[in-house]
Amino acid sequence: MKLFEPFSFGDKLTIQNHIVLPPMVTRLATTEGEVTAELIDRYLLYAKGGCGLSVMEAIAVEKQKSGQLLRLNDDSYVAGLRELNQRVHAETGTKMAPQLIHFLKIARSGYRQKVEDLDLEYVQRIPAMFAEAAYRSREAEFDAIELHFAHAYTMSSFLSRHNKRRDEYGGSVKRRLRLAEEVVVESRRAVGDDCVLGARMNGDEFTLGGNTLVDARVIALRLAELGLDYISVSAGGKFEDALQIEGEALDPYTGYSGHRTMPPKWMPEQVNIYLAADLKRTLRAAGYQTPVIGAGRIPTAKVAEEVLQSGDVDLVGIARPILCDPYWPVKHQTGRAGDVQKCTYCNHCREAEGAYEDVTCIQWKAKDGTMKVPTL
Repeated sequence: MKLFEPFSFGDKLTIQNHIVLPPMVTRLATTEGEVTAELIDRYLLYAKGGCGLSVMEAIAVEKQKSGQLLRLNDDSYVAGLRELNQRVHAETGTKMAPQLIHFLKIARSGYRQKVEDLDLEYVQRIPAMFAEAAYRSREAEFDAIELHFAHAYTMSSFLSRHNKRRDEYGGSVKRRLRLAEEVVVESRRAVGDDCVLGARMNGDEFTLGGNTLVDARVIALRLAELGLDYISVSAGGKFEDALQIEGEALDPYTGYSGHRTMPPKWMPEQVNIYLAADLKRTLRAAGYQTPVIGAGRIPTAKVAEEVLQSGDVDLVGIARPILCDPYWPVKHQTGRAGDVQKCTYCNHCREAEGAYEDVTCIQWKAKDGTMKVPTL
């Protein structure tokens, strides 16, 4: 199967198969953004399962309050992440990447900071924040680096049609792209040309008045022109259609756009693959060979293989099925598909993350209340 053949990002990095584990917040970090033994164990478990590239949960480039979220805004965080990577590299063939994120403030009062609220001087400091975190990522021995340009967060919000700034960072798509361009350029300068640098972006925001696939084509082309080594395509996850619950902060994954980010069981398989396929065709037509990662309800190796054989994407993102059974890749590869604990797409894991609880699969919980993770 093509799914289990090695894949190379040019001459920079080769991974053992075409399977990418997209970021999933575990809530296993400390509230100060530090790595814990439990978090190392989780990523080592995923790696032992056999994915090609594991993109870690979002890691903040600035000191910001957000529960148990990892940080890389200071050199003090490097050692913990280096220990994690050294363990993974010593015991498995999986390659590791951080997903670097900057996010805007929200409050239980219902307040939500928007890109229009940021003063120009602060905005102009953001590229350096990403670049410094990217440099620390290399110091921490990551194999690749992903910039988070998707969903509800700062970078995606600048790219969005919902961006109402009236200066050089808002308005036309060219201006909305400016911050992303600066982040990519500064990050590349920090990590060098030999480092795999990618980005995750939305193929469609699925909100009224937000970006559509038409906008995504322009964004993807510009990111490829800037020399990114891959583009990972997601969707939705916006605050604009989030459900407001009194006394709780807005959750960008509660509305329809949020459902498109993590498609529930009532959505069809491969529901978002057409977005990645369209962007791949757009890039190829313009002469760019930038690898494209697609995700969104790919439950089995058979489905993943169909997506790859169709040419729609270059790599497949498998998130919740690997959380459900971390050995999803190796079991499928060794002809043990019948032994895989199957994800039901109930999104209990997403609800746990939103409640700042340890993120596990509900199927791990035994009748006696103990946690039983699938094994080989």
